[in-house]
Amino acid sequence: MKLYVVQMKILPGNVTANMETMKSALDRAKALEVDCVVFPRHALTGESNKSLPVDWAEIRKYAGNMPFFLSGDALDETPLLGVAHVTHGSDFYVVGRREEENKEFSYLAKDSVKPIVCVNGVGTDNTGKNIYALAGGSRVFDCDGRMIYEMPLFSEAEAVVEFLDDGHVQVDAESAKPYPSKIAEIHDALVYMIRENLKMFHISRMVIGASGGIDSAVSAVLYAEAIGPQNVYLVNMPTRFNSDTTKNAARDLAENLGTPYMVAPISDIIESVCHTLERCSFVRNDTVMKVAGINHENLQARTRSASILSTVASVVGAGVTCNGNKSEAMVGYCTLYGDTCGVMCALGDLWKTQVYELARYINRDKEIIPRASIEIPASAELSEAMNVDEGKGDPILYPYHDKLFAMWVEKGVSLGFTEKLLQEGTLCETLGVDAAYFKQHLPTMEAALEDMRQWYRRFKGLALAKRIQFPPILSLSGHAFGGEYRESQISM
Repeated sequence: MKLYVVQMKILPGNVTANMETMKSALDRAKALEVDCVVFPRHALTGESNKSLPVDWAEIRKYAGNMPFFLSGDALDETPLLGVAHVTHGSDFYVVGRREEENKEFSYLAKDSVKPIVCVNGVGTDNTGKNIYALAGGSRVFDCDGRMIYEMPLFSEAEAVVEFLDDGHVQVDAESAKPYPSKIAEIHDALVYMIRENLKMFHISRMVIGASGGIDSAVSAVLYAEAIGPQNVYLVNMPTRFNSDTTKNAARDLAENLGTPYMVAPISDIIESVCHTLERCSFVRNDTVMKVAGINHENLQARTRSASILSTVASVVGAGVTCNGNKSEAMVGYCTLYGDTCGVMCALGDLWKTQVYELARYINRDKEIIPRASIEIPASAELSEAMNVDEGKGDPILYPYHDKLFAMWVEKGVSLGFTEKLLQEGTLCETLGVDAAYFKQHLPTMEAALEDMRQWYRRFKGLALAKRIQFPPILSLSGHAFGGEYRESQISM
């Protein structure tokens, strides 16, 4: 018996387009004289196939006498002759999940002594707060539990799968090559989600604030790969706090990528706002409108995104990206209506240390992201206290805090649990943090406890208000803020 396995692109809610894709696949299947065609779940509706008035009669007529199935649900009364158990994997891509699925499928195949066909669609979907990839990677297991064939991730594919009388399976096609690393797979997932969602949004150009830092550099590369460098507009918006090091890094990044690039200084705008407010006063309140400290820092961030980038995007007919990462979102180290602006957030499900890992992967063959962007301290450069040339930067100790934050979010443990680990002297070992690095930055128990409590207060406090107003985040981990990690102002 021969199956024709179709790993098709699924357009959520677009029944007509999906039906046409199925019809084309059925034509090819007929020419190959197979016995049955298998499509991914949700191939026609994006939801239960009984919930929409799909013209099954038309599809049956188109298929002729050939049985076909949607993800194991027979649309014909003809059984699959007891030869193959047809199922589907997880709907949405989560890095590392396929390994666990493969173990389950392998066990099921051996236990039932039947081949397994796992059929997945490709494409993207979203919940309004999270954007997901339908990953593909359809697989075939023989009756001994061996995976004998795998389709590529993030692209359409089709294959003829023949079931032999002895319970084994033959596929006349070459399996997709495995990814060399998790970060390589993450890279392709992000580029794919960016490309597919911008198509869905009908956005062909993007404007990115290029600070010379690591986040904006990685974002720029991903968008350039997804929609072409000619469609990615990089804008550097310096003040007196921005070093020549980062300004040069932003320029070099644009040169390496071949993207349009512009320098738009914002100091005059900032000072104009400050001077205007200093001449104003409230009625029935004596607060002096002097913009300084954190307020001056936030004004810079808002001017860059809400004023400059949004206006540039309007002029060139583009969208604006949010360059924020998961570490910053976790504790609210970002400015509402400033660097949180954007149509989507590509790095929002990556810890800062993962962003650096992704940068090194991008530079695996040649230097695309300037070395300075990787080597300088991560810094917002909003005051003299963040001078990168003096080794000053963000208050987050990423090699330590990323792992602490991940324990709170991905393991669901409490502050009390991590406090206990710290007091018992097992925190660094449990987290996998270098003890010497930890001791260098947090030399006393009191300092370490206060640091932990401070970040937890931010995580559960003001940072929550910022996270729920973040742009849609590209989901990778199964614990992205916004959907999988559910939050609301009311429940907190």
